Amino acid sequence: MSSIYFDHDLPLSDYTAVRCIAWSTGEEMPLLAVADGCVLRIFREGEELADFAQERAVPCTALAWHPTSKVICAGWEDGAVTFAGPACHARNDQDVHRESPILSIVFNPAGTRCVTTDMQGVVGVWKTDQRGLCNQMCHYRKSGAHDKVIFRTTTPSGEPNLENPPFFFGGEQGIIYLADDFGLCSERYKIGSPLLLLEYYSEKDVVVLVTKSVILVQFSLSADGKVTNESKLKLSCGPTPEKLQGCWAGPGLLATCSHESILRIWNLADDENYILSLQGVDERNSLSGDKVTSVDYNPRKQVLACGTRGGKMVQWRSSTLSGIPKSEANWQVLPVVSVGDCAVDRLTWGPGESLIHARTERSSVILSEAQLNTAVQAPLMAVQTAPMEILLYHTERQVHVGLTAHFRVKGLGVGTGTVLLWNNKQVMLYDVDVTFQPTVLSQFSRSNEMTSAALICQGHYRSVAIAAGAKIEITNQQGVVQKTIQFSEEVEGLPISLDVSGGFLVASTSLNFLRLWNVSKTTPKQLGATRKFEGFSEQPLGEIRSVRVNKDGTRVSLLVDQRLNADGLPSERGTLKVPDARIFVYDTDSDNFLEYQVGQSCVPVAHCWDSTDSRLLCCEVVPQALAYCPHQPDPKANDASAPSHSAMTLFIANAEQILLQDSISCLDPENHSLTRMPAGLIVPYVYFSRPTANAEEAPITRAVLRDFAGLENMDEETTAALLNFSYHLACGNTDEAYKSVKGVRSSNVWESMSKMCVKTGRLDVAQKCLGQMSHARAAGALRQCHELEPEARLAVVAVHLDMIEDAEQLLKQCGRYDLLNQLYQASGSWEKALEVAKTKDRIHLKPTHYAYAQHLEALEDVQGALTHYEFSGTYRTESPRLLCSMGLTEDLSNYVEQSDDSQLHRWYAQFLESKADLDGAAREYKKANDWLSLCRVACFNEDLDRAQRICEDSQDQAACYHLARHLEAAGHFKEAMHYFQMAGRASHAIRLAQENQYDGDLMSLALASDPQSMAAAAKYYEQKGQPSKAVILYQKSGQQKRALELCFSARLFDALRKISDELNAESDPTILAKCAEFFMQHEQHEKAVHLLSISKQFERAVQLCAEHDVQITEEMAERMTPEKNSMDPAARSEVLQEIGKLCRKQGSFQLACKKFTQAGDKLKAMKSLLNSNDTEKIIFFAGTARQPEIYILAGNYLQSLDWHNDPEIMKNIIQFYSKAKAWDKLAAFYDACAQVEIDEYRDYDKAAGALREALKYMTKATGEGDERVASLQQRIALVDQFANVRQMAKTEPDQMVATCEHMVEMPEIESAVRIGDIFAQLVEYYGEMGDYHSAHRTVERMRQRNIVLTPYLDRSLLETIYRSVGQSLPEDAEPEPPQEDVEEEIPED
Repeated sequence: MSSIYFDHDLPLSDYTAVRCIAWSTGEEMPLLAVADGCVLRIFREGEELADFAQERAVPCTALAWHPTSKVICAGWEDGAVTFAGPACHARNDQDVHRESPILSIVFNPAGTRCVTTDMQGVVGVWKTDQRGLCNQMCHYRKSGAHDKVIFRTTTPSGEPNLENPPFFFGGEQGIIYLADDFGLCSERYKIGSPLLLLEYYSEKDVVVLVTKSVILVQFSLSADGKVTNESKLKLSCGPTPEKLQGCWAGPGLLATCSHESILRIWNLADDENYILSLQGVDERNSLSGDKVTSVDYNPRKQVLACGTRGGKMVQWRSSTLSGIPKSEANWQVLPVVSVGDCAVDRLTWGPGESLIHARTERSSVILSEAQLNTAVQAPLMAVQTAPMEILLYHTERQVHVGLTAHFRVKGLGVGTGTVLLWNNKQVMLYDVDVTFQPTVLSQFSRSNEMTSAALICQGHYRSVAIAAGAKIEITNQQGVVQKTIQFSEEVEGLPISLDVSGGFLVASTSLNFLRLWNVSKTTPKQLGATRKFEGFSEQPLGEIRSVRVNKDGTRVSLLVDQRLNADGLPSERGTLKVPDARIFVYDTDSDNFLEYQVGQSCVPVAHCWDSTDSRLLCCEVVPQALAYCPHQPDPKANDASAPSHSAMTLFIANAEQILLQDSISCLDPENHSLTRMPAGLIVPYVYFSRPTANAEEAPITRAVLRDFAGLENMDEETTAALLNFSYHLACGNTDEAYKSVKGVRSSNVWESMSKMCVKTGRLDVAQKCLGQMSHARAAGALRQCHELEPEARLAVVAVHLDMIEDAEQLLKQCGRYDLLNQLYQASGSWEKALEVAKTKDRIHLKPTHYAYAQHLEALEDVQGALTHYEFSGTYRTESPRLLCSMGLTEDLSNYVEQSDDSQLHRWYAQFLESKADLDGAAREYKKANDWLSLCRVACFNEDLDRAQRICEDSQDQAACYHLARHLEAAGHFKEAMHYFQMAGRASHAIRLAQENQYDGDLMSLALASDPQSMAAAAKYYEQKGQPSKAVILYQKSGQQKRALELCFSARLFDALRKISDELNAESDPTILAKCAEFFMQHEQHEKAVHLLSISKQFERAVQLCAEHDVQITEEMAERMTPEKNSMDPAARSEVLQEIGKLCRKQGSFQLACKKFTQAGDKLKAMKSLLNSNDTEKIIFFAGTARQPEIYILAGNYLQSLDWHNDPEIMKNIIQFYSKAKAWDKLAAFYDACAQVEIDEYRDYDKAAGALREALKYMTKATGEGDERVASLQQRIALVDQFANVRQMAKTEPDQMVATCEHMVEMPEIESAVRIGDIFAQLVEYYGEMGDYHSAHRTVERMRQRNIVLTPYLDRSLLETIYRSVGQSLPEDAEPEPPQEDVEEEIPED
């Protein structure tokens, strides 16, 4: 069933005066308001509602419907704002906009606020309700005209705000204001160019605007009203940017047009863009050169419509179930609709999915999308071809006649000799007599609106079932109600779709319930209970769009829509309504819903049952990307499963499954592959309706079902038998299928059935059919076919039945491209065979070329045969054979001459050689680089010089060998030896040298030969009494033992040393021991140690090093170190201990440390390492050893360094003593730290801290009662006392002096505090106070106690003191002169 747009031309007085239009909201009663000059008109489906028209003295300039009520708000040129419509009384207000034309009217989503703007910059805010009552809340006055208003329905935090949101407005000044209904209004953005477009991206709270200078701007406002996330983009536009129009085409998807041949899509969410072009939208490219002039988007339908300059409407449907279309590939173009003959200025979608208004300068049209209807009751068929045109067709006589109704037809019905036409208000019945002349039987109108109607024929009595409101009324042919079937509106819903077939009536409701009646009697009788359209788990299966019942009332077919949520999943509250890709069948016997998915990206749009068989269903399938497909297809499916417009015939096999019987393309093969519409199914034909260009073309065509091909004219009994055969075959019931046609005797029928078996894949039944046909050749071929795939065996049957195309498809399905290749070869389709071999059957590519070459050879196409022999790789033998067999000797010479193949040149050289043409053969051998044959020819001609040049130039071993044998036979032994060596046959050269006693050449030949030849030559030299050469050759050949024996026997010491250098751990232990003994006897101890180590005599090697003081290197030490598991651990440790001792003795302390560590004696290792003075390694080793003794040794060592100037060393000392728990040593270290602080820095505070640490660790080491603890406590007290004295100098000077005098007299003071520091404290104090006499007395007391002054007192202070008392500086206060280094000569012993 194809869709068509019914056009309702609005009867307006002046189309050019239409300044604005507006659609109401809500699908239940769609209304269109049109400003026809000074008159406001309201239309419903093209009919004007005169009661609600408004007429004033000035034109209407702006319109807007209330979002939740049928209230229209109109703005007029004199500034008046009026409210009218079916849901309210007329109201008028002129207080806000005084004598200024209204520019725009916008309601908020809840309908509680309305914003109006005028030409002089006044913006009014109104409080409104569903009854049209309005109250002015506030108004704003800004400079310039503001014609763009949008509501901000999302808060900055992302929460929706639909009840009372603020709004943005702007216009010719390029300034965007934000205002609310509380009198708050402020400027938020300024662009400086008039606005062409102002939109609100609610999902991201972003304002989007396009200016007259074609700048796309996006910005957001923060919570405090500041502009954020601002971006600007210069748009690509046509030559007339001022005519730009735009609309949202999805969340964040902006569509714009500006009189170009393209529609631009701006993906603001991803910052991408793409275009939709008018080029190629249909097969004839009828829009070439046209321009897009207007655009609008239907979010419910996901269809983007654009009007063109040529008066066409082009639509694209989004193919994405969730998300937004990312590219032009996500938009499916729909058929082009003609609107008029001039440019479409404005397109506006109405509520729902089927209404759209198109405005041009000559017309104002409402386009209503509807489905073309068909109805069949053999032999009558009715097809709607236009809104008011019906084609009546007689299937048996194949004649047709046209009917023209005086109203727009919404539905059809066909009964016995009767045709029903109806729409929402009217019903018309036609009577068709035996002469096929229709006459009007009756017609009547109804006051209440009809949603569906169906024709019921009971013999000669005709009645009409009409669905209106919550009931079905059965009327007579005059429209008088005879019976009424009531529905519960709350529980069942309203009846919306009716169908009658064979005395059975079915109805579906708005709440998706099914009811079925037997209307063959006077009183309708309901069959079964009312059935909800849901699955076993009470899960809704969708929304019923259309129902059809079969002839015996046992099954009902349903077309379904699905409502999808944002994730593309079915939901009762989903906003997107899409067709389901499945067709459902309700089986009344099992009370079960069956389903069948017609394909991927395909949907069923129409369906009908066969009027003679209750099992056969036909449905029209059209490609549609936006479809709900719950079952995903196999990703490996081939191109044959691509979506296509077709008519499918289905068998309802049983209560559990639906099976495909046939699929017929809707492309008309007789009319340039234009689309035709399936009109009905009457076995054995499917009837199609097609558009015709002239009266001679038949408007109805038919296509025979696949199973009846060639059997169209059979009698009814045979036809029924074939249909039963097809049914049982589809069900897999072979026995029943065979029984149904057992009585048929016609060979044509059996042939047709065998072809049917091929198409349905029933090989077993095909064998029986071949037997009934007496087709012995096909039966024999099938019996000899042992292929595993049933499709391959079926292909054999198909070939013998002359079904080559079906055989191709079968072989493709099973992937047997090798057999397909053979089929193409057998049928002479060599191009197809080669293509299959290249792409799918590469393993047989060369055999295919070979077979094709043979085919061309049989046709005497020599050049083609040669080409394909080359492709097959057999040209080296086949091409010469072909040319020779045809006597084309000259062509053979040219063919070889042009070829670069060496084997072909070699063959031709042999051919010439067999003809005694040695010169020609030599030339071809050279081209083939066959140096052996070339040398052979030269030797045959006794041209030895040329043969030698060939061998020297080519270095070919085979040629050199041939020449060497030839020279040997001729007695030229020296030359023969040379060429044997070039040929890599050193054994032959050595043999000749031995036979002819060429001892000088033998050595060089042997060294360049293999080990076996070397050994033979060594034996020769040994027999000749030349042991030095024999030793060299024995060693080179790997026979070291024999070489050493010969060295010992001949006492060849130099050779023995060379051999020993090449010995390793893999050498024979006996040889190693023997060589070591030899070197010890000759006092070459290092080599002896080396060999003993290799032979694993570690104790002997260590002993030898100790006895003869052999210097041990790291490499030697590692060699003498036994592997861990190679000997007893104790013995191994002893060997390592000895190595460590030797290394320590020789001063290799680090190496000794390593060996002691390997031996497990870490203490000795540490002691050895301490001798190396390598602080870094000592610290590292101590850290890894984890033994207290080692920690203590490391700490002691580190104390000997300059630890007080290196914090890292001090840290390691403390750490090592702490890890060793050597508290006494740690206490002593802290004591030393305190003394350093006193001696070096006179810092008694730090010294006191160090002494406290020493006390803490000394207490840990000895306990509280130890005298050392008491001593430390006493020292700490004295140090603290002196530290406090130094701080008392500023606050309590007298107390400080008294304390110092007291401390000077303490006998034990020197154990804790230097007495010089006490005196110095007094002197410094007196000096600061200017009491130089007291300072002088204190200095003299220091001198009396023999205290050196310079470490404690500064020279300048001393000079000041002595100068103040009138004395000279004493000599012991002078600094000591630096002492010169004195070199001491040490006498030699």
